[in-house]
Amino acid sequence: MRLVTSLIALAMAIGAVVLPGAADAAEPPALTASFAPAALGSLAPGQDLVLSGTITNSGDQAIPAGTATVTLDRTAISSRTDLAGWHDSDSTLGDEKLGTRIFETGTPEVPAGHSVPVVITVPAAAVSLSAQSSWGTRTVAVTARSGGSVVAQARTDIVWAPGGPVSATGLAVAIPLTVPHPATGLIPADLLASYTGIGGILSHDLDAVIGRNIAIGIDPMLLASIRILGDTAPPSARAWLSRLEGAPNDTFALSYADSDLAGANQAGSKRLLTPTGFPIDPTLFPGAATASPSPQTDAPTAGPTPTPTPTGEPVSPLPTPESLVAWPYTIDKIGWPADDTVAEADLDAFDSFGLTTTILNSSNVSYTVNYAPSAAATIDKHRVVVSDNTLSSLLRSAAGASSQLAWENAMVRLSGSIAVVGRERPADSRTLLATLGRSVTGTEPRLSQTLDALATLPWATPSTVAAIATAGEPISASVTAKPVPAARLAQIKALLTSEAQVGNFSSVLADPSLLTIERRLGLLALLSNSWSADDSGLAAASAKYLTRSTTILNSVSIAESSSLFLTSQNSPLPVTVSNKLPWPVTVYVGVRSPTGILEVLEPRVELTIEANSQAKASVPIRSVANGEVLIDTTLSSATNVPIGTPVQTRVEVQAGWETAFTAVVAALVVGVFGFGIWRNIRKRRKGKEAAGDGESGDEPDETPAPAGAPETPAAETPAAGPPAS
Repeated sequence: MRLVTSLIALAMAIGAVVLPGAADAAEPPALTASFAPAALGSLAPGQDLVLSGTITNSGDQAIPAGTATVTLDRTAISSRTDLAGWHDSDSTLGDEKLGTRIFETGTPEVPAGHSVPVVITVPAAAVSLSAQSSWGTRTVAVTARSGGSVVAQARTDIVWAPGGPVSATGLAVAIPLTVPHPATGLIPADLLASYTGIGGILSHDLDAVIGRNIAIGIDPMLLASIRILGDTAPPSARAWLSRLEGAPNDTFALSYADSDLAGANQAGSKRLLTPTGFPIDPTLFPGAATASPSPQTDAPTAGPTPTPTPTGEPVSPLPTPESLVAWPYTIDKIGWPADDTVAEADLDAFDSFGLTTTILNSSNVSYTVNYAPSAAATIDKHRVVVSDNTLSSLLRSAAGASSQLAWENAMVRLSGSIAVVGRERPADSRTLLATLGRSVTGTEPRLSQTLDALATLPWATPSTVAAIATAGEPISASVTAKPVPAARLAQIKALLTSEAQVGNFSSVLADPSLLTIERRLGLLALLSNSWSADDSGLAAASAKYLTRSTTILNSVSIAESSSLFLTSQNSPLPVTVSNKLPWPVTVYVGVRSPTGILEVLEPRVELTIEANSQAKASVPIRSVANGEVLIDTTLSSATNVPIGTPVQTRVEVQAGWETAFTAVVAALVVGVFGFGIWRNIRKRRKGKEAAGDGESGDEPDETPAPAGAPETPAAETPAAGPPAS
């Protein structure tokens, strides 16, 4: 038994050592392959099929040399759904499901952690498509094998173009001209210099699209940010704006800061959010001044008073909020909400905002047809231009591709997808729209290359957004509701509420725009669609905005007092108010007594507090009885908007003390004066009694002086002396 037990233990120990190694050896290699045909997938009779690509080994073991098999499905793809299913499937298929095996070649060893470039050239004869074969998109697969096992598979497609006529599809392209992550609603001068300088994101996009048949959606924030700097705007920004002014492209206005139209509406905004003004600095416009009238004499004149005439040289006015964002757009009243954010009610709201046409993503729209219709459509009574989601996604992938191979793959798919649309209904000429996204604007390294390649496709003809927006007989469609996500909607609601609260609070200022302009610009910046790819950054920026609004709302407050002691029946109630804003404010102090002990004689007392200081209001009151009262003190603006937090103060009223104190003082006064009179009378009486007791015959008779008469001293009697001789 000991021998058996020992053998079992030895076997388990060996298994513990060997089996992990065996498991590792059996683990499939991490190999991927990617191939794209040359010439954007276009292939004509007599041309070899050249497939360029890479085989990548992300594992920790080298993959031995093997083979690559090319298969071709000679039947043209009939729908974009089938084409998308071909490209997007992750499953590995056997050759029998891929089509016809047309070529096989060797592949090199792929070291661990490396990519190996591979070029496969399939002879034209092996392709076996002739001039009689119908034009259209065909699927191609490359299957890599090593040691007899499939280690990777790549899928792509080609467009067979035998040289005859093809059904070309109209293609319009629109791009938004914006900047990433605006923070304040105006772009600082240093960022403007960076964005519009050589290689800057605004320069990059304008270079790519200027002069092309591409519609530009212009963010008015760009215009305002440059113009508001006057002569101090960076030279590169002024030059960029001049180039944009001279561009022959169709243009239309985005919402300010490219703010989220659907999100704001669904969060409760009842109007199109635009700037309420701009912080214009007159010192930045030295040529702008106000003309002064000619001096008038005080002498009367016959007839009507003459109109003053300006003196000096002609002057240019300061820019206005309207002039800062003015632009001669070629397409008017168009709205472009973010992709897949619109509910049906939004279209009614957009119409009430004055937007007569809305650009919607096709995944936000439903049709009753089973093919890709033209971009012009109507939903109920609303005119819409539908951006094709498939083409837009592929256009964005190509423009933002990080490598040549990635760009070629995206362009091949884009080319094949357009060709499928043309084959769907050869007799039905249609026009589609592709758009660039908001979150990557300005960072598409291959935008120019992509637009150049699109212009060479025989099955795509250029069109315009203006032509789509005015096309006759648009197809009927409906909204596939895709409201803004609940978390984002809650965030927008908080921002809207905060901005509205500060707007109401600003009535404490003589010029409310000192607060409202900055808050509205900041709100629009946080609603920008460019934040869609940076949730954490948006959360931090939104929290900062809300904190700032809270600080503003708490900047004017009543200085709390634990208790007050009133001893007078009509003494005013003192209320101290502090102002932490850098501007003077005017508020109205209100006091409410819940009992009849105190009577408030004036319910609202106006008080002006200078910037960063305190002031005291005196509220007239009357004490009716003695006792303890818990009074409520509030602040409000001239428009009766509550300001700050109400304060409760305990007041001890002892108004009877005033009467008692007065009586005591009066008694003391009477006593003092009475005592003085009594003392004076007593003194005189004593004087009379003393005079009566001192009379004798030797003394000369003395008639007393009348009372109150001044006493005269008695004549001195000369001393006796010797008789005169």
